[in-house]
Amino acid sequence: MNRLIWIGMLFALCLQGMAQTNKTTNGQTLVVRKTTVTKKTVPANTTKQGSTKQAPAKQTTTKQSTAKTSGKTDKTTFNQKTAADTQAQKESAALQQSTGYLYNAPLPYLPQKLDVLFIGNSFSIDTSAALPSILSSLGMNNVNVYVLYKGGCSMKQHYEFYKSGEKVYELYRYNSQGEVQLEKTTSIGEVMQRFPYDVVVWQQYSLESGDYTSYEPYLSKLIQAYNITKLSARTTFAFNETWAYASNAKNLTRYKNQKNMWKSICTAVRKMKAASGIDLVIPCGTAVQNAREVEALKVDNELTRDGTHISNYAGRYLLACTFFESIIAPCMNRSIREDNTTYGKSTDVGQVNDTNRRLLQNCARLAVANNYEISEFAGQ
Repeated sequence: MNRLIWIGMLFALCLQGMAQTNKTTNGQTLVVRKTTVTKKTVPANTTKQGSTKQAPAKQTTTKQSTAKTSGKTDKTTFNQKTAADTQAQKESAALQQSTGYLYNAPLPYLPQKLDVLFIGNSFSIDTSAALPSILSSLGMNNVNVYVLYKGGCSMKQHYEFYKSGEKVYELYRYNSQGEVQLEKTTSIGEVMQRFPYDVVVWQQYSLESGDYTSYEPYLSKLIQAYNITKLSARTTFAFNETWAYASNAKNLTRYKNQKNMWKSICTAVRKMKAASGIDLVIPCGTAVQNAREVEALKVDNELTRDGTHISNYAGRYLLACTFFESIIAPCMNRSIREDNTTYGKSTDVGQVNDTNRRLLQNCARLAVANNYEISEFAGQ
């Protein structure tokens, strides 16, 4: 009996142990499960790993933000440039609505004869005076330059004289034979219809050359008037850019100083070119500024004879070279470098000779190459 009791007790103890083992096992399983779940969801590990993984994401966001900012900056710059271009186009269009009807014909190439008409004033005479010497030196007998002259005449006055038909002009011709006065009194309308000109050159009164508002509407109206009366089948229009006065000129006060006057002239001519369609500029003003930078050419009153008009020899030769390179050279396929003439007497101040001829030619050629900039190579 005792033995049976003992076996029962032992059996009960075994059952209790098995129950405890299962409970422990279940506890471990639960712990394992908890641990397993914890490994998947433990805040510490997840946060650390997440932070490590998220850090590059934050950097990427920063880079993206920088890229967006940079993109905005580039876009702003682009938009500003576009706005500036648009505004320039609007201004040009506004000018063209009142003036821009002209499609400028190209210069003739190797014509049998070249006839050019200057509609201007004393500055036109200065520009043409030395041409006969150059044309004679080069043996060019088929070029004629006609200058319609009225002292101090502005665009507005040319227009008014055209409408009135007043005979207030003189007419000169320059060719290889020299200078000839063809008419002592004539009108602008009569001269427009006198010859079938290949090129017509317009020019503003020098004191008003730096003020574009003085150009229009007179220039456009004069071009219209010429187009309905011209004899030639085609005409190329050009514009003569005048030069700034000497530093001691009385009238220079309107522009404050010489450089400012020259820059104002360049600005006005640029506007004229954009609005009218006259894309051919004779840059006499820039040629003169080039020469004023050359020490070897500083023999006159800044290349003037009275503070405003160009000097008789070096100055006039320089302008003729500029005119030649702008108009005659491309038409006739010749170069001013071929000219070896001596202009003026040995006793004349500013005589053109072997000492200064090449320098003057260079100043002209550089101005033709760049109409609105003083060249650093002018003295070479």
